[in-house]
Amino acid sequence: MKTVDLQQERGAPVRTSFSSGSHNKAQTLSGSLTPVGGVTMEKQFFGVKRPLRVIVIGAGISGLNFFKRAEEQGGNLEIVCYEKNADIGGTWLENRYPGCACDIPSVVYQFPWRPARWSRYWSYSEEIWSYLKVVEQENRFVEKYVKLQHQVEELSWSDKEAKWRVSVHDVQHDLHFYDEAEVVINCTGVLSKWKWPSIPGLQTFQGTLLHSAAWDSSISLKGKRVALVGAGSSAVQILPNIYPDVEKVYTWVRSKVWITGNFSQSFTRADGSNYQYTDEQQKIFDEANNDEYLAYRKMVEQPFNRRFEFIMNGTEAQKATFDYCEEHMKTNLQTRPDLIEKIVPTDFYVGCRRPTPGYGYLQSLCASKTTAYTETLETISEKGFFDPDGNEQEVDVIICATGFDTSFKPRIPLLVNGVDMRQKWTQEQHPPSYLSVALGGVPNYLISGGAYFPVAHGSFFPLIDSFCKYALKLIEKIQVDNIAWVAPNEMKTKQFLGRANDFLKQTAWNGPCSSWFKGGTVDGQPALYPGSRLSFMKLIENVRFEDYDIEYLDPDDPFAFLGNGQHVCEEDGSDVTWYLGTNSDQNLSDILLKRMAAPKSV
Repeated sequence: MKTVDLQQERGAPVRTSFSSGSHNKAQTLSGSLTPVGGVTMEKQFFGVKRPLRVIVIGAGISGLNFFKRAEEQGGNLEIVCYEKNADIGGTWLENRYPGCACDIPSVVYQFPWRPARWSRYWSYSEEIWSYLKVVEQENRFVEKYVKLQHQVEELSWSDKEAKWRVSVHDVQHDLHFYDEAEVVINCTGVLSKWKWPSIPGLQTFQGTLLHSAAWDSSISLKGKRVALVGAGSSAVQILPNIYPDVEKVYTWVRSKVWITGNFSQSFTRADGSNYQYTDEQQKIFDEANNDEYLAYRKMVEQPFNRRFEFIMNGTEAQKATFDYCEEHMKTNLQTRPDLIEKIVPTDFYVGCRRPTPGYGYLQSLCASKTTAYTETLETISEKGFFDPDGNEQEVDVIICATGFDTSFKPRIPLLVNGVDMRQKWTQEQHPPSYLSVALGGVPNYLISGGAYFPVAHGSFFPLIDSFCKYALKLIEKIQVDNIAWVAPNEMKTKQFLGRANDFLKQTAWNGPCSSWFKGGTVDGQPALYPGSRLSFMKLIENVRFEDYDIEYLDPDDPFAFLGNGQHVCEEDGSDVTWYLGTNSDQNLSDILLKRMAAPKSV
């Protein structure tokens, strides 16, 4: 194993950048006697974006979206992304278990800026990953920005340097090195670190042991005896999809859970099942039908933004949703009244956990080849497991669909001026999240999908897109105003969390269920945005800099960015009369010079 420092070996092939040429032109003017922070002050135009380096962690949906928006909105940015996997895609690269699909309709589970042609109303993981790969290849994101099989192992911020020092492991070559950047953006997402369950004897099992987030597709379940551990969204999809092949399946539903009909059923079959688009329907995806496709997307998306009220305690919408889902579950479990009593919730409302659509799951629970336990799985043996009566049941395969580490706390050392923030936050269930996009007191560090992100309903794509636009506005402020660092004020962060936690007490999310919103606990604090997804997107349309602590490159001259007294638009060929409005026809000047010239004197 070799360790190098990129700051010493500048030839290491890890840097890719893009910039706006006009700003570079203004940036390179020289002759000043007062260089500050690498910027020539007397010759600098107000509005110039100083060069800035950004390290992105993760090349899943968030990373790809950031690259796209940075190319559109950014300038003078040098971007490198470290991705732990051998390809892009994050969750949709890793999760390939039988039946793995998105519970959000395909046409709204995509980048707003890259609508695609989909084969089904709800897409399976392979198609979603293929879509992400097409987007990456169209834009050459890996070529330009991404270092695959590179694991970030530590982040360390220094106020003195106004930079992050990032420890990276090149897994493929077993090489460790350090990199530096002014800004770090954590795009690892909510569901990125899967975990084995803590069940005595698990690692002694002599058969095939699988995890839903690390599926081995070479394993056949045909004619096998299978134990399926877990009752979350992965298990709900796995059971009906393996049932036709297995000889016998044992599964555990130890907590009450809402198994709902599929989301956005207005366009689906009467039974709520998935379907393939016909050739005629797929014509709507053609470029010539952009208006129709947009209208269809908006129709499918709209219900997700209209039903927030069912989350609020005491509302008619909440009661109606409870009654509907209760009837749905009882109807599908009617042959197993014992399961109705054990797993249909009575003490918390729909939404306490993220609703789990499960076409075929309840029917499979009741089917003849399934044995469903409502007790805890206590012990696993070399040959199988011990049932609640103490009898050993032999199985060939154990599938652990037991989810991810959703604690929201940093999974690697996060140091600020030598202090590991993980140790500082040991007494807190969640880190001090500011609007889910940053952490109180942590400079130049942004997070996509952090604690208090609105993960409970709807597609992540528009939320992630909103975050990326927010991040670029904050970065531009740092560039233009010659700022060394910005960090959410710790008191403002505390006030936001106080407001959020008080609001969440009024919602179904605070009910007595075990959910990953609470880090897998029953009585923990939900880490969700205190409101609807629309409220969140509106909130982060603009950066509330009044909530940030700001340190300038020159603390004694925070207005140094005004530079030579001129704005960059006076130099780069921009419209210098923008305040009068915008011409739809840019070729009017020559015509008007002739038409509006002063009349000849008589």
